[in-house]
Amino acid sequence: MWIKRSLVIVPVVLIAFLVQSIFWVPGVETVANNDARLDRLIFYMGANPEDMNSWTSTKTSDTTISDYLNEGLLRINQNYETEPWIADPVTVQHQMTFRLPTGQTPEGIEALLRLKYGEKLKEFKVVAEAGEFGIDLKTLKDSNEDAPGVFRFAKPAKVRILLAPTPQKGKIVSAVEPDFDARLKEWLGIEPFSAWDVESLAANATAAAPEELKAGLDAKKLSAAIGAMLEADGPDIAHAPIVDFTIQKGIHWVDGPFFDPAERKDPETGKELEYFGDPDGPFWVKGPEVQARDAKLTFDYLKDVNFNSPRRSSYTSIEESRIFEDDPYHFQVVYSELYSPALGDLTGSLLPYHVWNREAWTKEAIRKGRGPDDIGQKVAEGLSQWDPVPPGMYNPMLHLPSRDREFSLKPSSLGYMVLEPLHGDSLPLWENGKICRLRRNEFYWQRKPEFEFIDYYVFDPNMGRETAEVVFNSGGIDIYGARDFQVERYEEMTDRYTVIKRQPNQYEYLAFNNSRPQLSDPLVRKALSMAINVEEILQYVVYNQGSRINGPAYPVLPWYNEDHMITHTWRTDGKDAAGNVIKRKGKTEKMKFLPYDIDEARALLMEAGYKDVNGKLVKDGEPLRLQFINSSGGGARKNTALLAKEQWAKLGVDVKYDEYEWNVFIQQYVMALNFDVCVLGWSGGIDFDSRQLWRSDSWPTNGGLNLAAYSNPKADELMDKILKVYDYDEQVRISHEIFSVIADDFPYVFLYSPYSTTVLDGRIVWRKETGRDAQGNPIYEDRPVNHEFIKGARANLRYFFPELLRREDIPQWQDQDFKR
Repeated sequence: MWIKRSLVIVPVVLIAFLVQSIFWVPGVETVANNDARLDRLIFYMGANPEDMNSWTSTKTSDTTISDYLNEGLLRINQNYETEPWIADPVTVQHQMTFRLPTGQTPEGIEALLRLKYGEKLKEFKVVAEAGEFGIDLKTLKDSNEDAPGVFRFAKPAKVRILLAPTPQKGKIVSAVEPDFDARLKEWLGIEPFSAWDVESLAANATAAAPEELKAGLDAKKLSAAIGAMLEADGPDIAHAPIVDFTIQKGIHWVDGPFFDPAERKDPETGKELEYFGDPDGPFWVKGPEVQARDAKLTFDYLKDVNFNSPRRSSYTSIEESRIFEDDPYHFQVVYSELYSPALGDLTGSLLPYHVWNREAWTKEAIRKGRGPDDIGQKVAEGLSQWDPVPPGMYNPMLHLPSRDREFSLKPSSLGYMVLEPLHGDSLPLWENGKICRLRRNEFYWQRKPEFEFIDYYVFDPNMGRETAEVVFNSGGIDIYGARDFQVERYEEMTDRYTVIKRQPNQYEYLAFNNSRPQLSDPLVRKALSMAINVEEILQYVVYNQGSRINGPAYPVLPWYNEDHMITHTWRTDGKDAAGNVIKRKGKTEKMKFLPYDIDEARALLMEAGYKDVNGKLVKDGEPLRLQFINSSGGGARKNTALLAKEQWAKLGVDVKYDEYEWNVFIQQYVMALNFDVCVLGWSGGIDFDSRQLWRSDSWPTNGGLNLAAYSNPKADELMDKILKVYDYDEQVRISHEIFSVIADDFPYVFLYSPYSTTVLDGRIVWRKETGRDAQGNPIYEDRPVNHEFIKGARANLRYFFPELLRREDIPQWQDQDFKR
């Protein structure tokens, strides 16, 4: 009886829940002031924000909001390219300190380098004079004595050079020479540092040793001692890339919201500050100008373990951040090694010096009862912001953690929006479980948004998508992320909606554990890949809302090798759709994707040593078994896994399929390499540094994310090589080579990259800048949001949000409007 009742009650309760959600989220007809509706965009999110500090936050719901408030020295543009932003121009300089090459003088080397580099060579300096090394052959320790048992050899002078390009507005220009030693060899016609070859020096030392010491010399220990001596003196060439920034003038922090008119007075001068908003509150004031000190504080803090940023590891290779007394807008980041992906890390948001300096931090700690008197420590006197706090002296970082600061809930802004308070000056500024509102930053330094407000409604995560669609269809929100099975329906309603389909940085795969004996052979992995009908997965699992891939990269990024072809020699003849035999055995073809071909897959496995025994594949008496694991729950990955299991069973593979709760699945199975095959996907990340995923020393058992336990020395070499390359075209070329090397080993069954489909209310338009008038003011015209420029961009639609606008009626577009 209860089952019958539940079949009636549950749907009624669900409908009631969805209906009530419409009433607390304003629809078009329920907004009291329609002008206000036209001056805002309304979105939704599935959780409350918690921390607006992008360096300490860990939740997607945080970055959903904080991305509107934060900006960096560099940015990622609509094509996922790094470009100057708050800083412009930007150059990458190359400082090198190296031993004077064999047989060369400082004057001769300087003349050579000035001939080769011209104006690019900005500095040449002798930083260490020539001398001698000495090693006591009896003790194998350093010695300055001039005695028979001491072997002495030349210690060359050291020179330091700086290569710097000519700055170009709007571009990041590099002068890095990663192959400088190879160039020296070419120019000099000799190995430039051959005189300090350890084995040669050890041989010379042995030959020069007194007869009574020769017999007792251990060649390995002698080589090790000489090697340690040279290592202590430094490498043949030490590379120090320097990213040089010129911060643009006139960009200001915006502080607030405030409700006390006293906050509109400059605390130092007493003058009235510029502000926008209501004079009685809330209002926001124009704060200090962005300068190099903001950047230095940001990157110094990121390196500091006490700041406790989960992103610290990306910044530990920064050796120094520099500011200059004579120019407050000049900033440099100096790295300890060549690492070209570091430019992407410098796109991160800046922290405001006036809020985060040690003095301001201490004042807030005092207000919160965590100051020096409360802790019982003294404040070190005479320290600048850049001096380390001596042990035992008061450090506010240790007593008021960065995440506990007011900034997390009431941040200063550099972005095109600020946070709007929804219940006076109480924190947080948003209403948990209901709404987070952003207001246009009227002091924004670039083009300001066309709208005044963005509202984010917070829906129950368990019902978020269902609730969102109901509210979206009622006109209460402007954008909806359609599910795969919904896309076709929305594509048929072009009179009401605009549908934009784009490729995110994401792909799905089946990972083989390459360390397992039965999966260590690439031929076996190729055969198992050929037994998976990927086209069927695309059609029936994701409703054709994805594109097939053939290697390890996101198709939306330039690192994906569109030209990669799989070379395959057929072991069997084939059949056409009518069952007619196609002669192909022995032919070699290049193909974009492996076809689904069970007979060919079985032939490959036979070649790898397997035999068909009563429909099962057996090798050396052992059947081909796969421990296939997945996380519990439904969705595309489960359906993909079930199809794969069924198709491998057809091939004759014994598949044991198990599902586990997510944390158990990841920690006890995937990261422990306790599986043969697992189904997963990668998303996020836009640089070419793929070492964590594919390098031989990055297996999960070593703390990496090489979940396939893949190993290929050639791939390792290329992944290391590309880190020193700063030329974009060369980065693309090497990344394509890495792609092909890995793809040819079939460590995964590379499946597909899913589409991300955004459906917009038809009233939303793109206000495009089409030119300038005679006075230099921008001219704007409305275009459809699915204009070919937006559709062709690699970045998320959010990149274009500031240029979107809601119109009162749905425009009628002409064909040319989508292109012009």
